[in-house]
Formats: sequence, C-alpha cells, structure tokens
Amino acid sequence: MQYGARFSNFLRLGQDELNVYANDTPVIYNQQFKKYESAEAIATESFNRSDVISSFNNFEPRLSLSYILDDNTSIKASYNRMAQYLHLLSNTASPTPLDVWAPSGRFIKPQLLDQYAVGYFKSIKNGDYSIETEVFYKDIQNRIDYINGANLIANNEIETIILNGQARAYGLEVLFKKNEGDFKGWFAYTLSRSEQQTLGRNANEPGINQGEWYSSPFDKTHDISINASYELSKKWTFNANFLFQTGQPTNYPVGQYEIQGLNVPIFDDNRRNADRLPAYHRMDISATLTPEKNKNRKWQAEWVFGIYNLYGRQNAASINFRQNRETFRNEALQTSIFGIVPSVTYNFKF
Repeated sequence: MQYGARFSNFLRLGQDELNVYANDTPVIYNQQFKKYESAEAIATESFNRSDVISSFNNFEPRLSLSYILDDNTSIKASYNRMAQYLHLLSNTASPTPLDVWAPSGRFIKPQLLDQYAVGYFKSIKNGDYSIETEVFYKDIQNRIDYINGANLIANNEIETIILNGQARAYGLEVLFKKNEGDFKGWFAYTLSRSEQQTLGRNANEPGINQGEWYSSPFDKTHDISINASYELSKKWTFNANFLFQTGQPTNYPVGQYEIQGLNVPIFDDNRRNADRLPAYHRMDISATLTPEKNKNRKWQAEWVFGIYNLYGRQNAASINFRQNRETFRNEALQTSIFGIVPSVTYNFKF
C-alpha cells in the first residue's frame, strides 16, 4: 500500500482591469433566438497586482494498492484526486499556431479529477513475455465548455464564451510485451470513451447539446500501438512503430441554404461532435547505427535514420466545407499536416 495527500492553494492575483457583468453572469441565454451569447460588461473593476481576486483550496488524496498472487502474477487498484488551476482553451480540432491559457478565477473554476483504476499483471516464461490489463474511470468536475460560435483567438473576454460543465472517461487498456531476445516489441490496445456534459444553469436554459452527454475532442474509441525492434548486431538496431486511432470527433453540415448565389452549409447546434474525422493511422521506421565504442572514451554517440509516416497516409487534421468557385458545388476540404518525413538524428552523451 502506498498513500499520500497534499493540500493545494491557488491565488488569482490582481490585474489592470476586470470586467463586471450584470448578475455576475458573463454568458447569457437569448430566449428569443434560443442561443447562448456573450454579455456586455456594465463596468470595469481595477486591482493592484498584489490584490487577491479569487482563492481556491483543495485536498488531494491518493491511494495505491497491489497484491502479489504468486511470483508471476499481481493485481492492483488505485485512486487519486487532482486539481488543475490553469486551463488550456481550445474549441477546435484544427491545429492553431498558439495556445490560449486561462487561470482559475472569478468566472473559471478549478478542474477537479477523481480517477479510479483496477489492473492485472502476468509475467510469462520467466519474464520473456508479460501482459498487463487495466480498467479505469475518471470523473471530472468544472470542465470548461464553449458556447456555439466561440472564438478564442485574440479574445480578451474569455469568460463571455465559456461555461462550466462536467466530463467522464472510462475504458480498458491491454499491453502485451516481448521483453527478451534480439527481437523485442509490444502491442497495446485501448478501448475507451471520453464524454462531457454541460447542463443549463436553470430550467429555462437547455445547456450545451441540449444537456446531453457528447464526445469530447479527446474521445478515441479504439487506440492501437504496435512497436517492434530487432537488434541485428551491436552496431545496428531496427525499429518499426504502427499507430491506429479512431478519428477525432467533429461536426459535418446537416444542410445548406443559398444567399446571393452562394451555398452556405448549415450545422446543427444540438449535435455537437456527432460525427468523426477519418481514422488516423501511420507507420514509422528507423535504423540506429551505434559505432564501436572505445572503453576509455567518455564520448558515446549514435546515428538514427528514420522515416515518419512510411506509406504517406494523409491523416485529416480537419475537414472544412466550402463552395467551389469554378463548379459552384459544395465540397469538403481536408487539411493534412504531415506526409512522409525522412530524418537523420545524431545523439551523443559524455
């Protein structure tokens, strides 16, 4: 048994100005148009840099249990609670050139995680092989969510586009490893779900996605990793890695309308993350050359020759919809980041 705890305290200190909103509500619900909107600030409040705007305290216990059934078999269980006071904000599946971070404060609560896990370990043939399995469940409070149409870039009033919800993640992980011999490797598979929910703040509000659970941007139903390495000699080692993941959740249009000769796609605000990008997969290979070492020489080095995405899979980072300027027909435009990427790396230590 291993157990412990910590007590964390986070202070949000003053800044030049902080917006003040009616009823202390930076996001309002428009009953006429049935949508959430950013509220207008009614005043600003000034603070000194040393003033404490908000203070948060959290008790974070953790517990880990393991039991050895025999020389080759064991089971384990664990629980831990964590508080996160800094939040990475992103409401898009597309890569952006910068990260937007926001601290907990008057309008953003700390994110709290309770995680539970139960696992099984088995060593086979005196450790030549091993298998590990684990089931887990994560319960997350104060998960940041975004109103429809939220824009994070260059937005100095982040509180007007976010709501606080909850999230959960659960699944099964399996890892099989070959640990000995010239040929080594492992196979890992994860079956999981990651979902979030944001309820209305009162009976007159529907919440996000009508208050129903929906797939979070991190949801990947299937995640498969296969890694293999072969030591041909003391000089040469070859590696290969294959990765497959279920496509990231996204939204596709459900219809279209025409305005001034242009076709505009229509998205259903009540079906958040109801669709998925195509599955992600790729294979990477590498060869490592380790020159013969002089035992009296402190400098040790190796060359690594690699190819990322060997078969040039065009994995979709995002899919956007537009009207073709020549054919005037609607089309889906896929954005892919990396194709085949060769590389040469020189590592050294002394």
